[in-house]
Amino acid sequence: MSGRFVRASKYRHVHGQPNKKDKAYLGPRAETTGEGNFIAASNLYWAVALQGGGGPVLAHTHKAVGRIEASAPKINVHKSKVVDLEFSPFVDTLLATASEDGTVKLVQLPADGLKADVDKAAQTLEGHQKKLSLLRWHPTANNILGSCAYDNAVKVWDAEKGKEIASDEHPDFPISMEWNEDGSLLATSCKDKFIRIFDPRKKGAVMKGLGLEGAKGQRVVWFSGLNKVATVGFQKSNSRGYALFDCKKMDTQVVNADLDTAAGVFIPYYDPDTSMLYLAGKGDAAVKYWEIVNEDPYVHFLSEFRDTESTKGACFLPKAMCDVSKCEVAICYRVMKDWISPVSFQVPRKSEMFQADIFPDTYAGKPVMTAEEWAGGANKAPLKKSMKPGTAGPAGGVSTDSKFEASAPKASTATAAGGLASPFSGSTESQLQQALARIKELEAELAALKK
Repeated sequence: MSGRFVRASKYRHVHGQPNKKDKAYLGPRAETTGEGNFIAASNLYWAVALQGGGGPVLAHTHKAVGRIEASAPKINVHKSKVVDLEFSPFVDTLLATASEDGTVKLVQLPADGLKADVDKAAQTLEGHQKKLSLLRWHPTANNILGSCAYDNAVKVWDAEKGKEIASDEHPDFPISMEWNEDGSLLATSCKDKFIRIFDPRKKGAVMKGLGLEGAKGQRVVWFSGLNKVATVGFQKSNSRGYALFDCKKMDTQVVNADLDTAAGVFIPYYDPDTSMLYLAGKGDAAVKYWEIVNEDPYVHFLSEFRDTESTKGACFLPKAMCDVSKCEVAICYRVMKDWISPVSFQVPRKSEMFQADIFPDTYAGKPVMTAEEWAGGANKAPLKKSMKPGTAGPAGGVSTDSKFEASAPKASTATAAGGLASPFSGSTESQLQQALARIKELEAELAALKK
């Protein structure tokens, strides 16, 4: 009987639209071993670690589509392979890299693209005893960075000062870690198959629950607005699946379900604005997506984007990059064998007017507290901003002024007017002023014609 009815959802018909190769990024052969996503992006740049000696990293601007020459400038600040990389959520030109040499390096990039090789880091974070595996920036506090490594430690740093703030020892290797929406808690998945939730500022206060029991790794993902945390990975039967927990009752799984029998490790991305969970599997030719709700059965399959070439890694761009005139709700960069493939996820609607129902206020990309405030125990909700073009940004927050911005000012998180292939240059405010000036010119020309 239930098969006769289709569940209503604004995002039920979301579809993925890939860029053609002439508007993609051709040439880079990314290093795709390790636990990370193998690619990271800010509003200005995307970056991948490259194959080859040492730890070369390619950082490339979104606007420069086409073939990337092998001689393009690189970042070379490590002695060994780079295994993960993350852009600051507040400074579009600040890139953190984690390496098998046991260090985290922070590099300040120019706002208009690399013109020469970079061989000196702005900051080095040392303290792990074995090779690094993952990095995650704090979502609300300025210059707070989390790292984990094969020494079984999860560390939190004041990146500007180069100082370790907190460290938590796991009984085995931590496979993944993610901050919740306000950065008050960290969730980790561990090789011992347990999911842990803890405040790294408080020793010993750990909630944990048994996750998926498969031999391969599992990745943790927050559904913060629903007070839930999930893990995606492999069941004991080696099928891929997920388990969902209530953050207050980690001893019991709310839901445990199988998804498929593929062998690739999942790369999860959850968009709290749309309540959509995207899963790109390493080695898969598809990106599947679900809508998450706060009532049983919680997880509702929507659709999938399918290609003929498999994904090696993936990341999703900041939400401010979406072109709202195309009803674009997400942009994914897929790492392929020797190129980067952008995919636009869109809601099919005919009107080009701003669709407020599918674009609620989104993450503003502004810190709301300093590193010292967070280390002292403060927790604050992230600032949100409207995605409607021309709308002023939110008031409040704290300054991002630091030594990391000495060489390059923070770029705007403006909505791109031209989609994935646009230059992404200038701010929403400057674009609005240019448009208003052009309107005045046209009005003057029209008045002159009427005389």
